[in-house]
Order: sequence, then C-alpha cells, then structure tokens
Amino acid sequence: MGKRVAEGIKRVKQSQRELESSILRRCASGRDRLDKRLATGVKIIKVAPGSTGSKDFPRLWKRDEGDRTKIRGSAEWYIPRRADLRRRMLFLHGGSYVVYAPCDYVYRSLASRLASQCGLCVLSIDYRLAPEHRFPAAFEDACAALKWLSVNGPPEVNGQGKVKGAPFSASPARDLFVCGDSAGGGLALAASMAQRAFVRERLRGVIGLSAWNDLTASTPSYDTRQWCPEQCWGDAVNAGVDRKSGREEAEAYLGRRGVQLHGRDWRASPFFAPAGRLRALPSVLLQVGDFELILDESVLLHKRLEKLGHPDARVDVYPRMWHCWHQYEEGSGLGTLSQAKKALRDVKKWVEARIT
Repeated sequence: MGKRVAEGIKRVKQSQRELESSILRRCASGRDRLDKRLATGVKIIKVAPGSTGSKDFPRLWKRDEGDRTKIRGSAEWYIPRRADLRRRMLFLHGGSYVVYAPCDYVYRSLASRLASQCGLCVLSIDYRLAPEHRFPAAFEDACAALKWLSVNGPPEVNGQGKVKGAPFSASPARDLFVCGDSAGGGLALAASMAQRAFVRERLRGVIGLSAWNDLTASTPSYDTRQWCPEQCWGDAVNAGVDRKSGREEAEAYLGRRGVQLHGRDWRASPFFAPAGRLRALPSVLLQVGDFELILDESVLLHKRLEKLGHPDARVDVYPRMWHCWHQYEEGSGLGTLSQAKKALRDVKKWVEARIT
C-alpha cells in the first residue's frame, strides 16, 4: 500500500500542467534538456556530398570550429519499417540559420519520430549556415534538395540491413512533403513556393512547426507573449528577446542592414510572400504554441491564406506551449510531455489524409 501511495503522489507531482511549468522555468534559466531518444525501427543512412553525382545536392561546405575546419553538408535518410520508398519528406532543421545539423541528437530524435509517425522516408539536410554563408544560401540548398528528392529516393537495403550501392535510388516520388521547425519552418514554406510544375505535382503538403516566417519581427505577439516569471507565462525559450534583438538575430543570416534590405523578401520571410506564390502552395499545416513570441507569424499568415482563397490551409495553436515544444517530448528529463506527442500525432493524421 505504501509503495502505491508513493507512486500516486509522484504522479500528482508530475501532472502535465506542473510538468509544463517546470520545463518553462528550466527554459528561462537555460537549464532545459532537449530530446535525445530515437524512434525505434528507423534506419539512418548518411548521404555525403559527392555521393549522388549532383553538384547541387548535397553541397559540401566548411565551418571553422576553434582551431579546426569541419567538413559539412551530409544529409541523412530516416527510413521506417515497411515504408513505401516513393513517399518522402524533406526535413529542414531550425537554429536561426546559424547552428545545428541533421546529426545533432535533438534533430535525429525529431526526424526519426516524424519518419516513424508518418510512415515516410525522411531526408534531413545540412544546408549552409551563416556567417559563412548568408542569405539566400539556405534557401538555395533547400530548393535544390526538394528538387532532388522529387526524383530520388532511399537506397535499396539487403537482408542484413546494409546499403547496396549508392545511398539513394533514382525514382520519382509519389507523395512529397516538406517540414521544418523554427527557421526550418520558414524555409520549408519558401522552398515550397519556389518549385516548378514537376515538383509541385508531387508535393502534397508543407508543415511549419513553430515556423519563423517573419524576419522583421513585426507581429503583435512580440509584445503579448513576453516571458513573465511571476506568472510562469509566455515564451520562456526566448526569455529576454524583443523586436530589436529579434532583428539582430535575423541579421546574423541576412547580413548587415539585412532586415532593411531583405527582411520582406519572401525567400527569407514567407510571411510577406506575394499572393500568387501563397495561392500556389500545396496543403499547409502550421503548428504553433500559444506562448510563442512568433505566435502571430503563423496565425496571421493562415488568415491571409484563407483570405486569398487557399483551399487547404490550417493552423493549430497549442495551449501553454513554447517555441519548438516538439523537441521536449522527454519533458527535459522530468517526464513525458503529452502536447509534444500530440503534435506529432496530429502531423501524422494530417499527412495520412493527403497521401494519394
């Protein structure tokens, strides 16, 4: 009896609201922990620059890290069990266009969970980052990857799970999706707008997870979603960020005076895309947290899509969720965050409804 009582007390302490508040406070103090676990049954295969015979994808680039230069550019396949190799997703990581790579544990975790949930072969790419490569380098790499993915799929694997030959197979996609979080979410929308007819015919949908759609920091939620520690309310991940610092963050990618020069360019800020490009988007799913500084970048973009007559655009706002809560399914080590699991289940249902 004593053990069961103790377990019950522990469960009360780990209620979802308590867990959310604990994670928010950890985020605000910089003590949060991002997800690490990989989805089971998902095979990861590296696609190195030069291995595809294409000069555009994957593109080799270099980054100085301390006293050494690191070779970058390798993409990764995430292939779930019994996947249809013609059904694919391009995944674009976040990181303000300056940090992260597909091989980082948080993005391996997220890409593997997307592959497992959606049953799609996910290709996560290492697009060029600032300051070595400023705007529009990331956009160019995302466009090249999406074009490549439309006609190339995962490699054949033998009975022992080893790749036979090249890390890809030349075959057209049947169903193609693009997904990204934060900066990668904005990049996913921009890359989807830029495609020609051959790719658009296969493109079933674009998904923005906490998408950074407006690099000019112009929307009202920069004021209304500021972190408040007394009430444990607002965007704890971006505690202390305001419009000025948001624009400075954008200029790390856009360059000096970049917000003024390029901030309203749809390739950097799809929020400002012309009507024709927005109408040409495939089905759109935007997921955003109610506590996010950039909440309105998804909500107002969705309103504009509806006003323009887009036939299939949806925005889901998740209560009390912060920027990129999808990366906290493990609850920062404190327990399972149900809203993170629900968000990916919602992506799965949305994708399944649009597969041909």
